[in-house]
Amino acid sequence: MPLAQILFLGASGLMVLDALLYSVGALVPLQRALHTADRYWNRRLQLNLLLANAGLYFTGGFALISALGAATSSTLTQYLMGFAAVTCLYSVLTVPLLTPKDWPHTLPRVAAFILILIGLIV
Repeated sequence: MPLAQILFLGASGLMVLDALLYSVGALVPLQRALHTADRYWNRRLQLNLLLANAGLYFTGGFALISALGAATSSTLTQYLMGFAAVTCLYSVLTVPLLTPKDWPHTLPRVAAFILILIGLIV
């Protein structure tokens, strides 16, 4: 297995882990903290949290599928993993900007971003 593919698999694993950690550690406390008396807004906030979580799973799964295909089409894989790197960078920049105390939650995405960059260079 080529080194780039191993790095991409590691990065995608970190992205999926990030989604799992959000599911387990953040969804329920966030829903409790954002609970309002208005049923509509409770459901709307829950939907937004679930969509954010689905986005984390989607980008992690997307990166995993791309990494698995690295051996068959290196050019396509480079583009797809570049896109995955952009999604990681988006999280890495927006989380500390919007919620500075939550910067440690970006560490899996920081590590994934670094692995993807190294994989693209190799």
